[in-house]
Amino acid sequence: MDKKQFSQKVIDLKTSVDTIFKKEDTIDDALLKLQSKLINQKVIYFYIVDENDCLIGVVPTRKLLLFPKKTKMFEIMIDSIIKLDQDQTLQDAFLLFSKHHLLALPVVDENQKILGVIDLTSHMNFNLTDAHNRNDIFQIIGYTLEEEKKKSIFGDYKLRMPWIFCNIFGGIMCAIISRAHEQVISKVLILAMFIPLVLSLSESVSMQAMIHSLHFFSRPEDYLKKIFKKMIKELKIISLISISSGLIVGVISLLFKEGVEPSLIISIGIVISIFISSAFGILIPLLLHKTKLDPKVASGPVVLMVSDIITTLLYFSLASAWLF
Repeated sequence: MDKKQFSQKVIDLKTSVDTIFKKEDTIDDALLKLQSKLINQKVIYFYIVDENDCLIGVVPTRKLLLFPKKTKMFEIMIDSIIKLDQDQTLQDAFLLFSKHHLLALPVVDENQKILGVIDLTSHMNFNLTDAHNRNDIFQIIGYTLEEEKKKSIFGDYKLRMPWIFCNIFGGIMCAIISRAHEQVISKVLILAMFIPLVLSLSESVSMQAMIHSLHFFSRPEDYLKKIFKKMIKELKIISLISISSGLIVGVISLLFKEGVEPSLIISIGIVISIFISSAFGILIPLLLHKTKLDPKVASGPVVLMVSDIITTLLYFSLASAWLF
């Protein structure tokens, strides 16, 4: 596929949907409706709508075979829906196909009403009856998208460069904060000596937390259902890491024989900054995902910016409050 094909709007490529059912319909109702329709294409998913005809869920075909016929559709539907807005492009569709290993995607309007579907088999010449082919097709999609990216260096630059300004802004803010606490630095030199280490620890742990958060997106159902459980578990781990790091660095700082107070400031600063920065590392990918920005591209620079600013501000504020 060339760039022109990738840039086509999904609204212009969609096909009609014959497998839309009400949430109160039973499996038996759905099967009867299917029998009454002349369906020429392969049925992959059933789409469930509410009383206002808004999309609220998806039911894979296999579920109709596994549950009793009196089961209502809303009881077996998947409510975390991967869908396309009408103004998205075929490239957006391929990204979702590749990421979530789906074979069809519903296209919705601003009111979440189904306009049609984008069927992967319509755009890829593959026989999906073979399981090996079903796995291969997603690898092919990934390769196709990578090749398309290579064609446009400037396009990739435009995608990534704006987020690098986050790091530039973060660095400038840290410089301003440091300058505002010049008196602290001049009075207790050891605090300035440990700034790179404190920042490095905060950045490293927050990036680890961010990577774990991004990993949840590979299974959107699990992410939405278990997000709070995952966050609590991650925060417990971060608490142990922050306390351990604070104690180790605090003990090492005593070897410089600058007194106990600076060592306590360094230790406490590390514990608090790691914990808060890592909490943002978990939350920022979620917030970016909710605003439909690509968390894989944007999360890193944003997390690092927030981590640096929070760490520098907490570190010097704690030192100022303690020493003056």
